[in-house]
Amino acid sequence: MFKFTKRNLVAAAIVAVGAIGGLVNNASADTYPSKPITMYVGYKAGGQTDLVARAAAKAMSDHLGQPINVVNKPGAGGVVAAYEMKKSDPDGYTLLFHATSVLNAAPFLMKRATFKPEEFEYAGMLTAYQAALATQKDAPFNTVAEYVEWAKQNPGSKFGALNPIARMYIETIATKNDLDVNILPLKGGGDMLNALLGKQVDLVLSGGIHYKFPDKTKSIAALTTFKHPSAPEVETITEAGYPLAMDIRTVAVLPKGTPKPVLEKLSAALATAKDNAEFKKITEAAFIPIMFLDHDAAREEIINSHKNNQAIFESAGIQPK
Repeated sequence: MFKFTKRNLVAAAIVAVGAIGGLVNNASADTYPSKPITMYVGYKAGGQTDLVARAAAKAMSDHLGQPINVVNKPGAGGVVAAYEMKKSDPDGYTLLFHATSVLNAAPFLMKRATFKPEEFEYAGMLTAYQAALATQKDAPFNTVAEYVEWAKQNPGSKFGALNPIARMYIETIATKNDLDVNILPLKGGGDMLNALLGKQVDLVLSGGIHYKFPDKTKSIAALTTFKHPSAPEVETITEAGYPLAMDIRTVAVLPKGTPKPVLEKLSAALATAKDNAEFKKITEAAFIPIMFLDHDAAREEIINSHKNNQAIFESAGIQPK
């Protein structure tokens, strides 16, 4: 016979609250989304990430039936936006669309980036970056080795860096070869393009948007594990003698605890972008490869790439600053 003790009543109350909470969460997931969604981008408007984010937001909005408002929150290569998103309610109405580097690279470069991939949820990955060291078409060097020789003869040359990862690449090359290079801080892809096309810098790290201007720019090294479809003749950074190749993708990140049904709906919406005619038109014009991963595959990729990149940074002797 069941006895109504104080302990039993407390236990029953906990179970009831949990059940009600589960019903509320399921109801919320069933009706999601019922209001506009905010999508953070951790760079200024005008760059490759912002371009893809806005095109993806349009396609996702069409599928979900609610507006997705893109909000630029530049700072520390996306770290500022990541923290802003992390403290948001895990209800699916705030997400970060950004380069995976903010989670699988920034923590190894910046002391302020203390988060780990497991502290977030993921709706999926959409595109890959043809990240490269890029310069002007008429620059007097075509490879990293040629750049090094040129930089030795031109001390004080300028490198445009819009995030800590860009700094890592040039600092590694400069240290290994005893180069005197000035690093010019940039605040987004738009600034990077302006500095490159305006010849304010001699070299930059580009996420790939420079391929839009084949008559004005060129790559001297692909910073990925694969050769770029847009410049298959260009060597990778590993082939150049620097084991620093890292693949970067765009990823939709949400706060920890976001219900899986919500993640699944966002993942399905993200998947529509890869087949959306307008999205494909925009990405093809910017030479941006579409490489979609759903929410489960995205989580696995971010965790694995975090481990791989950690090994790269540690072997390079990079310490967070």
